[in-house]
Amino acid sequence: MTPKYISSLDEKWRDSLTHNWSRRFSVPTRAFAGFFLFFLCLATNPAHAQTGSELPENATLRSYGSGWTCDFGFREAYSQCVRIVVPSNAYATDATYGRGWECNYGFDREENDCVAVVVPDNAYLEYSGSSWTCNRGFKRERDGCAAIIVPENGYLTDRGYGAGWECKRGYVQYQLMCNHIDLPANAFLTSSSYGPGWDCERGFYQTEASCETVILPANAHLNYSGDGWDCNRPYKQVGEACRMP
Repeated sequence: MTPKYISSLDEKWRDSLTHNWSRRFSVPTRAFAGFFLFFLCLATNPAHAQTGSELPENATLRSYGSGWTCDFGFREAYSQCVRIVVPSNAYATDATYGRGWECNYGFDREENDCVAVVVPDNAYLEYSGSSWTCNRGFKRERDGCAAIIVPENGYLTDRGYGAGWECKRGYVQYQLMCNHIDLPANAFLTSSSYGPGWDCERGFYQTEASCETVILPANAHLNYSGDGWDCNRPYKQVGEACRMP
């Protein structure tokens, strides 16, 4: 049977069904039947059915719902599936966004190409495979790795910034050297990389090169940091003394 003949039979069947329902059912029921017939017409009308001519090349019908998706290695553009151009040393991805390709391990993207990552001496290729890092004991300088010169009484650090070295405990950095810390009485070493490298014990306050005793006036106590004093409540500080308000 030809499509034209089938369409003619469909029209006669729909007309007969509409006539019989309009005689047997009430107005609300006929209204519901009208909606049903409307959608039935859409489903059986060849003009609205999805045909093979609507499916572009390099596409596949969706397994659910309606429509289609482009095959792997292709991307939708203007209702067609266009091949994704993958450069050398790259591979196609199934992402629906972005370029649609990524560079192979050991290569990095430059515009629309993948170029080999040149790893200099004393360096290694990072986990991502698209950049490099200097070995321990070396720091990056332009396109290479230069040795870190550690001064006497210093040691290497694993930080990716700064000089790459720090002074040992008991020494403080001065320019490119580690100077010995002359620890005064009633002081202790600190881990700070700046300043004198020491601090005073509680009950003492720091001067340029020594720790002096905090002298408490009557009705006073050491403050929170221990390098000064506060008046006991309800006394108030007046000059160097604590007096009743």
